[in-house]
Amino acid sequence: ENSCKGRWKNMDDAKTKKAWGIYNETGIFVAVCRHGFCLLVADMVQSGELAKYPLAIVSKLLDVFGSNLGGGYDIGCQFKTTLDNSSLGPLAWSLNHTCLVGTFHGYAHRQLCQLFSLTTYIKGLGLEDLETCKRTFSKSNSLASTLHYASVFHQQQAIDTYFEHNNDFEVYANLCKLSHCRM
Repeated sequence: ENSCKGRWKNMDDAKTKKAWGIYNETGIFVAVCRHGFCLLVADMVQSGELAKYPLAIVSKLLDVFGSNLGGGYDIGCQFKTTLDNSSLGPLAWSLNHTCLVGTFHGYAHRQLCQLFSLTTYIKGLGLEDLETCKRTFSKSNSLASTLHYASVFHQQQAIDTYFEHNNDFEVYANLCKLSHCRM
């Protein structure tokens, strides 16, 4: 059993049920590497952040990248329990997948959880805060006003174009500047 379960109140079903019934496309679930490249995007359809989205993301990442991956998630400890109990659990365990908690939400977790999941205590992560998704969503907020009345096709097209442009012309360009400075 997860010691942090029950501490998260913002996505309470009673509070969000009405909103999910109104919209078909309710958001996106992304996987972003620590450099800021968007690796995967999943449409959340008529739901909030259900476990199926991070499970699908982890499945694809394990398939593509293989062993020794770690993923940061606001509720990483709770997701670890979900992952372990899913059909994907044995594969994730055999490939040494680690569920972590980003710094921003980490201090709201119980102390024991922090010792095993918070980036501060994980050897090899350095100063990584695992909050790249927060920065990515902050940058992409400008899309919201243009997508409000767009069709599903045009929403997906704009989101894909945005992340492709961001990867190619912002993240990659900044990564090149960083590597050039180190030479």
